[in-house]
Amino acid sequence: AVVSTQSTGKNRETKLVLKFDDSKRAEFLTGFRKRKTERKEKAKKDNERLLKEARAKVKQKSRDEKRKKLEKIMENFEKLKNSGEDDLSKFESEKQVFEDENTTVTVAAIDI
Repeated sequence: AVVSTQSTGKNRETKLVLKFDDSKRAEFLTGFRKRKTERKEKAKKDNERLLKEARAKVKQKSRDEKRKKLEKIMENFEKLKNSGEDDLSKFESEKQVFEDENTTVTVAAIDI
């Protein structure tokens, strides 16, 4: 809107006259639906982005937990490996063998 002062007549020296740009006025009055759909699309994109970030965080957390668990297992395995045959023979004595027609299963307790 363009604001101008007009001085005509008595006591009207400070009167303000507003002149509107007709094309901008028409766009404003007819653009409610357009702006509403733009807001909806922006909100949808933001929600999708947040969901994607949340999924990535969950995946990364899962990967980190798995990596830590694997490192702990490998550390315990190295300790077991370096401890000598005394510990391995202990597991040999606790070994159980189950046999069926087609399969053989060996169960040994390992403290990790």
